[in-house]
Amino acid sequence: NQIFGAKGDFVTAPQISTLFSKCLAFQCIQILKDFENPSILEIGAGTGIMAKDLLLNLEKSNSLPKKYFIYEISADLKFRQQNLLKQSIPQYIENIIWLDKLPKRKFNGLIIANEVLDALPVKRFKKESNIFKEVKVTFIDNNFHWINVTACDELTNFLEKIENKLSRTFYVDYCSEINVNLKIWLDSVQSVIEKGVILFIDYGYSMSDYYHPEKFDGNLLCHYRHHAHNDPFFYPGLQDITTSVDFTSVAECAEKIGLNVNGYTNQTYFLFGCGLENLVPNMDLLSIKSQTEISKELRSLIMPDEMGERFKFMALTKEYNKDLIGFSKMNHRNQL
Repeated sequence: NQIFGAKGDFVTAPQISTLFSKCLAFQCIQILKDFENPSILEIGAGTGIMAKDLLLNLEKSNSLPKKYFIYEISADLKFRQQNLLKQSIPQYIENIIWLDKLPKRKFNGLIIANEVLDALPVKRFKKESNIFKEVKVTFIDNNFHWINVTACDELTNFLEKIENKLSRTFYVDYCSEINVNLKIWLDSVQSVIEKGVILFIDYGYSMSDYYHPEKFDGNLLCHYRHHAHNDPFFYPGLQDITTSVDFTSVAECAEKIGLNVNGYTNQTYFLFGCGLENLVPNMDLLSIKSQTEISKELRSLIMPDEMGERFKFMALTKEYNKDLIGFSKMNHRNQL
């Protein structure tokens, strides 16, 4: 089953347009040039198309990192990434290292995770009168079903803290999700860099929007062949199941483990911060077909009703205090 692309379940921004990775390359260049022998670690590289375009653009600017690590747990995706990168950047292939666990040796540079946070496991919960229930999955009569069990103390504590932060309680029958292992996961990721930047790209919200009263059925999202819905029991094992990211929680976990929240903005502002307007070719010199294609790509990347507003960029820094260009147009970290 193909997950990515036109024949898959969903399309990611690097697949829509090379402009995305060109902008990202400018952000990487700014960071990489501050270190001697820097490396990049990409977590979950999908089809490898972002790695390919990123490395080709870094090569043009003479800014290739010493090593490009790809942490990939899918054997199928790893095979596809290796084929693509061997064909497109053979001169650098010896410097690309595939990992099935996070590297032991620390490096300086950059960690990039595009649409990774949304795939981390979450717990689903429901508020019933004055108690929290954990919504679990059971298998009865050859079908999956939801089942409500009393939430453990740990989950209840997490949820009560969220109610305190929101200064309102969840109303009866309110359902949503929470990642209780976020801090542990983030700590393991940050442990591999000595100095540098962790860049998250994902769809999500601040905590107040994530747990908005109108989102009474949570943020679960399933994709199957470009159809989005919220039933995880439809085609189990075949469809892609994700949940939007609570970026306030990411920021809070980051600060608890000693990272600095350097920037938070939406995709439109980030791409323009990295100089998107200078990368668009002169439309007057293009055929009508090319003009139409580029206009369509731009619309997908930056319009609010497409990816522009829904996708966010967050930069966490470790022993690195520069203002990053991607957040130069707008930095919303004070809204988290």
